[in-house]
Amino acid sequence: MIKNNKLEIIINYLNTKKNSSLKVLNISKISIIADFFVIVSVPSQKNVESLSDDICDLMEKNNFEIRNKEGVHSKWVLIDCNDIIIHIFDDDYKDFYNLDKLWADAEEIEI
Repeated sequence: MIKNNKLEIIINYLNTKKNSSLKVLNISKISIIADFFVIVSVPSQKNVESLSDDICDLMEKNNFEIRNKEGVHSKWVLIDCNDIIIHIFDDDYKDFYNLDKLWADAEEIEI
C-alpha cells in the first residue's frame, strides 16, 4: 500500500504510459537524500525527454515542488521532487547504470 499521495499520483500516471519498466524503491531507511526512488525506462532518448516534460507538468498541475531537473537532453533525466527522486532512463542506460543493483538494500514497493 502506498501512503504517499505524491508517489501515488506519479505511479498512476506512469502506469498509463508504455514504459518498458517501472520500479519504486523505498530508500528512507538507508539514505537521507529522499524517501523514494522511482526508476522508469523508455525505448529512446526522445521518449525520455517527453516523459520528463510530462512528469514536470504533472508535478506543477498538482502543486508539487520540483527542486531540480538534471540531464534535460540526455538518456538519463533525474527529477528531484524533494522526498521522491525520479530517474527516467533510455533502456540501454538503465541496464548500464543498474540503479536496482546499486540500491539493492532498498525495499521495493509493489505497484
